[in-house]
Formats: sequence, C-alpha cells, structure tokens
Amino acid sequence: MSAHEARARYGEWLADIETRIGSLRAAKKNGPRPLTRQNAYALAGRWYAWFIAKHEQDHRTAAHWRTLGETLVWEVIRPNAPDEYEERPGDDPQWDWQANPEVREEVRPAIALEAQTSAFLLDQGLTLTPDATNLFVDAVSDNLLAAFQRLEALARGDYSTDKHPQVFPQFEQQVSATPGMKATELFDAWRKAVQPAEGTVYRWATVFKEADRHFPDVSNISYDQAKAWMNGLISEERSAGTVAAVWRTALKTVFGWGVAEKLIGSNPFPEVRISVPRKNIERETKAFDGAEINTILSAALRCSDTKSFRERAFRWVPWICAYTGARAGEITQLRATDIQHRNDAYFARLTPSAGKIKTRKARTVPLHEHLIAQGLLEFVERAKGHPLFYEGRRSPEEKGDRGPRQSAAERMRSQVGMWVRSLGIADPEISPNHAWRHTFKAMAARVGIDERYSDAITGHAPASTGRAYTTPTPEDLAEALTKFPRYEFD
Repeated sequence: MSAHEARARYGEWLADIETRIGSLRAAKKNGPRPLTRQNAYALAGRWYAWFIAKHEQDHRTAAHWRTLGETLVWEVIRPNAPDEYEERPGDDPQWDWQANPEVREEVRPAIALEAQTSAFLLDQGLTLTPDATNLFVDAVSDNLLAAFQRLEALARGDYSTDKHPQVFPQFEQQVSATPGMKATELFDAWRKAVQPAEGTVYRWATVFKEADRHFPDVSNISYDQAKAWMNGLISEERSAGTVAAVWRTALKTVFGWGVAEKLIGSNPFPEVRISVPRKNIERETKAFDGAEINTILSAALRCSDTKSFRERAFRWVPWICAYTGARAGEITQLRATDIQHRNDAYFARLTPSAGKIKTRKARTVPLHEHLIAQGLLEFVERAKGHPLFYEGRRSPEEKGDRGPRQSAAERMRSQVGMWVRSLGIADPEISPNHAWRHTFKAMAARVGIDERYSDAITGHAPASTGRAYTTPTPEDLAEALTKFPRYEFD
C-alpha cells in the first residue's frame, strides 16, 4: 500500500468515526427518510456508480464476476419462481414474476448482503424508513446483475462507455433541503454538531472555502458536477494524492452528514474516484540516516534556549523527538508542569489537556539521560510552569469562535520543520519532523528494546489484544530506555 493510500484510508476511517455520532443524532432528530419509487431508483443509480467505483480496481477475474451474476440469477432469484411460471414458462419470458411482493421479500436479504446496501447508505449518511429501505433494495435488485456484468467487462479490459446509468431517473428535489446553502455554511454546521479534532477542522476549512467559489449552492450537486470539479483541482501545487486523501474525504464526510440532517439533498462525492499516479521511491527507509542526524542535532546544539521561543524549540524539540520518537506537535505543546520526576527517573507527560494527541489518550514517556545531561531540567525550571516552546497567552486571533486556526504549538511545530529543511534536509521522501519516529523505532529495535516498550513510548497501538493486557508501566519504559545509546558525533 502506498503512503497516500494509507493516509486516505486512515483519514476516511477517522472521519467516519467522528461523523457517525452526528449521523446518529440526525437520525434521532429527523427520523428515517421516506422515498418515492422514482427516488428509490434514482438512489439505486447512485448505488450503481458507488458499487462500480468500489470494485473496479479489484484484482478479480472476469470469471469471478460472471459466477456472481450466475449465482444471483439461478440460486437467489430463480428458486423463488411461482408455480404458474413453472407450469407455463413461455408466458413470462422476461421473468416479470421477479417483481411479485412475495419474491421481493424472499430475495431482499441476499441482495442487500451482496450489494452492500448498508455500507452504501452509511457512506451517503442516509437512514431510510422500513418501506423506503425495501423500495431501495428492490431497485438495487433490478440492477445488481448489470453491475456484475459491467465489472466482468472491466475485468476483461473492456472500457467502452457504460450505457446502463442512462436507465436511472433524476432524484426528485427534496422540499426539506435548504435552498441556497453554501459549502462553508454546511461545514460550520457539521463542525459544531460533530466537534471533530482541531487538526481536522484546520485541514478541511480550505476545501469548503474553495467549494464556495465553485458552487453558489451545494443543496443538490450532481455526480458529473462533482467529478469535473474535483478533477480540476489537481495542479502542480495540489497533487492528485492530496485531492484523494484530504479533499474527497472531507467532502464525502460533511456532505453525508448534511444529507442525514436533511440540510442538503445529495452527496455525490463517495462515487468520485481520483486516479493517483504511483510515485517512484528512491529512499530505503523513512528514518534519518547518520549524516542527517548529525546535521540536525549538531545545529540544534548551536541554538540558544534563552533568546526566543523559536530558538528554544530549535534547541530542544529535535533532541526530545530523537530520544522519544514522539510526534513533534506533542513536544511543542509541552508545559513545564508536564515534566515529572518519579523514582529516580524523569518523564514527559503527553496529554490532551496540553493540546492535540492523535490517539486522544495521554501517555507518560521516559526522558533519556543524555537530555538530562544536556541541561533539559534547568531549561524546564526557567519556564516556571508555563509552556516550554510558545507564548502561554492566547493571541487575539485565537480568541473566540472565529473558525479553525492552528494553535501556537502547531505553528511552532511547522517552524521546526521549516528550520530542519533550511539545514539542507531537502529529500521530499522524508519528513523533517515525523522521521524521528521512524529513527527512534529503528534504533530501539537495533539495540534490542522489546517492541512492546518502543510502541508504548511512541504511542503506537499494541499489535494484538493479548499485548494490550501487558501494557508496561512508565518505570518499565524508563528501564528499557537505558539500552538506547547516546547520539554521538564529531
């Protein structure tokens, strides 16, 4: 799996978790949604596009899809033929008996399972009434064989125009949809209801500002409009990977919530697929090499921790990251009170009360003896309980609810990254801050530190449920860290 695919999948998973609460609230508040027969088939058209997009990149053979189609016809539908058909099959050559209510009821469970209708509705942020669900699954049932046949053709390399989508009607305008809604209005409503992580809000704000410039009204954007716009977003400044991993995830999530809340009438973004070219990878590892470590840490030693917050961050953040494998943002938000002394060892308490923690779970990490030897405790003492790397008072633009903004700690993290780049660490395949996590894990493994301990220090989830029962204590981690050697260089 490529890096952009991993980021996209993680982003979609996180957004789904954050939005599911909002969707459940919407279902409780507004109730399940009914459908007319026309809208049931229009929704089946969206399902058709979603199902094809979901599976068109599968490494399945044409025989696989052909077998699924044959199973659908002869093992799911055909056994439910009525007696009168068995007696005179020539009277109904088109199998119109499939539409009989008794047959529909019998085949619905199998159709819903094979067509993944529940996943589709969740993707769309839709909750349907029982009758609407039946109408929708029946409409899907009438088009599932066509979907299998299209996927069979693609597996054979037949990419000719698919004419089947022409059979689906347009979705009727919903009276309940808010007319003239702007993308940023929808985003603000989602943000207030779901209360996602600050970093998510900050990253996604640009997406909806750009959508405002293109769509004066987002109440009912069509698939064709959405696809044309998203493909046009790709440029030299904005890669296809960014559009796929960040923009599509943001739009799909917020619009899905908006449909569930009946604020808008459609969510076309789950079906939009962005083709991302594979990148050549020249680097052997995402960890810093010896020369890069030397360059960064030597430069850090030449910085003063008394002149300014920037100099303090340049002096200490790389070194702390190097000896903890922590995310740079977890370090730039440290406060003097987060440095603790316990049982002859020193620790840094990384906690959500200080700022953003990716897992939203606090952890206590040991501080390497080399950090203590360099004077870290004296530096912490001079901070007198305040934040170590940024001004403790909030600036005027950070006060109040004036939209998403980076925190002072996040801005300092970015400045540390830019400073590292300025030292000549210019390889685009390596992160100027995040690479310390890879470096720490690699060195920990090299000197024989148990992976349970290095995972606990870096905040990685246990590899198995069993390991979760053997979570090491901070004192265990401090003992393990004694194996970690000093960074030494000329």
